[in-house]
Amino acid sequence: MAQGADWQRQRKLTATPFNEQKSPLVWSEALRQANDMLHYWLSHGPGGSTSTSEDVRTLALDVLAFAGFQKSYPWQSQQTMKDKTASSYRDSLAIILKNVLLILVLPAKLFSMPYMPKQWQQVGWALPAFKKYMLDQIDDEKRSMSEGKAGSGTLVSNLVRASENQQRTVAGQGSQALTPLSVDEILGNIFVFNFAGHDTTAITFTTAIYSLVAYPEVQDWISEEINLYLTDDDSTAWQYEKTFPKLQRCLAVL
Repeated sequence: MAQGADWQRQRKLTATPFNEQKSPLVWSEALRQANDMLHYWLSHGPGGSTSTSEDVRTLALDVLAFAGFQKSYPWQSQQTMKDKTASSYRDSLAIILKNVLLILVLPAKLFSMPYMPKQWQQVGWALPAFKKYMLDQIDDEKRSMSEGKAGSGTLVSNLVRASENQQRTVAGQGSQALTPLSVDEILGNIFVFNFAGHDTTAITFTTAIYSLVAYPEVQDWISEEINLYLTDDDSTAWQYEKTFPKLQRCLAVL
């Protein structure tokens, strides 16, 4: 755990990826995921869906996967994914987040033992797989930097580039500059951002949806705003820079 001067160093270096330039990425992917989720809910007819909280968690995870690694996945309900074998970055991260308390308490090698429950064996697969996905992305980003290519704009890209740029500053200025992030520190921060961002986003949106159901007058209130500013039925035409600042009622609900 980072404390004192080390915490301040990491805070300065990891603040770089969080800026307004990333918001259009998150906006467009969130709209696409939300559209898929909405179509799934509507397909149930008047009976509705009973997997709201789980489905919103999937949406949050998919958006994080895109923002962090620029990996886009089709939205899929948890009800149709329960028996699916984890086979991607998104799947491995989902397994880790679901079992994070077990992972913190038990040694990693325990999850790979053959006599463990299926859920635990999935964790045993997900831990090294997730680390490999992250390391591959870090290596790709460093290679792109060495070739003079522009960054992808993802969380990983910006963390790596902030650290690499700091490395060059350290070489030129000696002790006056901050020590760059190590690979382990980059990995740790990526996981913390995913863990914290996934839970807070999913809980916030789930609570908002349930609250709107309980207070239909608030639904009408924000519907007025949405119908006023989002006149095009095609959500791909909704531009972040022009639309988001106007949605003050929606922000008030959240």
